[in-house]
Amino acid sequence: MTAIAESLVPKQYAHQRIDAYLAQRFTYLSRTQWQREILDGKVIYNGSPIINYHKKILEGDLIHYLGRFDEEPPVDPTFSIIYEDKDLIGVNKSGNLPVHPSGIFYENTLLTILQKNYNQKLHPINRIDRETSGIVLFAKNPRACSAVQSVFKNVTKTYISIVHGIQPPKEFTIDIPLGTRDDARIKKRMYASRDADKPSVTQCKKIFTFEEYSLLKVRPLTGRFHQIRAHLNYAGFPILGDKLYGIDENVYLEFVKNGSTSRIHEILGFHRCALHSRSIMFQHPILKKIIKIQAPTPEDFKKFIEEGR
Repeated sequence: MTAIAESLVPKQYAHQRIDAYLAQRFTYLSRTQWQREILDGKVIYNGSPIINYHKKILEGDLIHYLGRFDEEPPVDPTFSIIYEDKDLIGVNKSGNLPVHPSGIFYENTLLTILQKNYNQKLHPINRIDRETSGIVLFAKNPRACSAVQSVFKNVTKTYISIVHGIQPPKEFTIDIPLGTRDDARIKKRMYASRDADKPSVTQCKKIFTFEEYSLLKVRPLTGRFHQIRAHLNYAGFPILGDKLYGIDENVYLEFVKNGSTSRIHEILGFHRCALHSRSIMFQHPILKKIIKIQAPTPEDFKKFIEEGR
């Protein structure tokens, strides 16, 4: 199978080396592995092959990766249908399953699997990270997709998350903007700061604590990229197992360099980012009624909590 990854360089990555950029954008290969791919002529830079992995990229540059893979990385293809009508499908996915094709993942994605099962084209309405379990909505036709997305800004979403720390208040709100930083070691990471340009609000409620962890119910009132993960890190309660916003950003830098290792899993204490999309409630624009979809607590959460209590 030939996989083609395409990336248009955002402003915050300008003047970065191309190997470093690719390692952050497509984390299934380490920086050293990307250097080999570039030397092998598999990276196309603004329409031409490039073999200089020291090349500094600019905003708006177009990068293609032409890689040939005999086998995609393993995923957990477990999912269940928890809601369905003539226009929509609500799916509860595992914590190791990409929602849509990207980079090396194509066959091993929720969208591809569902389209084969339903024998029709489907349209993702919301997207969550590969390591985030829980609810993903799909439309069965473009009309339904457009209609639901038009009202989705008023959706109510709740998540549950296992975080480091046992001292969060019973209820608290994180109201601080998010943005990138030019001097950041990790360019793709969002940072909370009063000077940032994207207003962001997250409401949190502590459910209970155990050992040195807490289980939180989280409701994002805005829909920023990596909002929950960045806000909880800022508040001093990083999510268990989170490589990018966890207890030490050096873990992510090590992951980019060496890929996923047993050492990284041991440091993080969990096999994935412990974030679960628990419920979604919205006004169904076609059925003209309030729809609430709920996903049960994932088994890996239950096992970790039971072993720790």
